[in-house]
Formats: sequence, structure tokens, C-alpha cells
Amino acid sequence: MKSVGQCGRSLRSFGIFEKLSKGALDRLSAACHWSAYDDGEEIVPYLDDHDDVYFLASGTARVMLYSRTGKAVAFRIIEAGDIFGELAAIDHAPRSARVEASSACVVARLPAEIFRMAMRDEPCVMEAVARHLVSQVRELTARVFAFSTLSVKTRIQSEILRLAGDPPDDAVRVLIPRFPTHGDLAVRVSTHREAVTREIGSLARQGVLSRAGRDLEIIDIARLRAMVEEGESGE
Repeated sequence: MKSVGQCGRSLRSFGIFEKLSKGALDRLSAACHWSAYDDGEEIVPYLDDHDDVYFLASGTARVMLYSRTGKAVAFRIIEAGDIFGELAAIDHAPRSARVEASSACVVARLPAEIFRMAMRDEPCVMEAVARHLVSQVRELTARVFAFSTLSVKTRIQSEILRLAGDPPDDAVRVLIPRFPTHGDLAVRVSTHREAVTREIGSLARQGVLSRAGRDLEIIDIARLRAMVEEGESGE
């Protein structure tokens, strides 16, 4: 980790502040400490008792726990524009998971008391934080259901489809730039790297997708959707 200058940096790109006045936003931005992290570097330690709130300005990160044997479980993928660490700021409890950079990234850290003051004083911030927390509950509910009911193959296919975003209904091919490594994808769907390698190889042989360096292109997204739907129905 290394500190980076605050000059010219702002929280404007973060959705929870989109309705905030320029003056209020400038004050919050000025209260932040900005840092750069390398890929794999720890941002927030597990059980850390600090309660600052973090904002990912660029890059990607992931919320993780590791078992005593070293097995990794990913709870959330954090992307640029996302907030994290807000639970400790709200309930003052130790951190429930570790956050680590999954690429080079820049992070803003806001003292918890200033974050709580913004929620108290600005109803639009309180509402946005509530929507964010609800979305996290919904996402984790869906993931628990998927882990309990879907095969590994279908979970991998479904995650690839999710990474494709929301292309038009008539789209045939979709490019996913900087596709996660097989290891990262395995952590996301709670399996091992070899299973991901096998399934991506199988999908490539079937003409569903292809790789080009770090990018992955879905060649037949309609077929991939059909495969996921078939897996979800248990057929």
C-alpha cells in the first residue's frame, strides 16, 4: 500500500453520493485518505477493529475468508464505484471478512464518524446505503441457493453469463474484457481451478466461447443461456 495525493480526487463517481450537493460531496472527498494497492495486497484484515468505510475508485477487489487449511471462499467481488466496510461503521463490530485487491487499485478511506454523520444529515445517502445493503442480501441469497442446488458446471456457466452483463436480446457474441483467471473464477463459484479449466475448455470445443489473451468472447450467448436454464431446471 502507498498513499496517493487527494488533489483532484472526488467521490462523485460513487452511486451512493449521486444526489449529494457539490459542497457536501467536496467535504466528504476532502476527509478521505487515498491509497494505492497492488494485486493480491490486503486492504482490510479479517477481524480488524477499525471501522472506516472504503470506496474503490479504480481496479477490483474481493471479500474473502480462508479456512485453516487455506481454502478460499469469496463472498463478494468489488468493482470500481463500489463501497465496502460499511457494516463495521454501522454496528462497530470487528470486520467479518478480509478484503484484498484482485488488481492494482486505488481506494478512498473515510472515517466512520464522518460516514455516519453523512447518513444522519443527508437522507439521500441513508436511502442509497439502505438500497446497497438490500442488494447485497439479495445477491448472497441467490448465491447460497445456487451453491445448494446447482452443479459446478452450471455455476461456472452462470457466472460467465453474469460477467457478460446485460447485452441486447438480439446479441449473438459478447466480449468480456480482462476475464478473471481460472483460479479467481473458481473462488467465485466455490470450486477448484481444474473444474473451471475443464468447463471452459468444454465450452470452447462446443463453439460457445473462445479465449484471446486476457479476454473471453462468448460466441453463442443464446446457447449459453439455454445451457444455464437447462442446468437450473435439473434436466
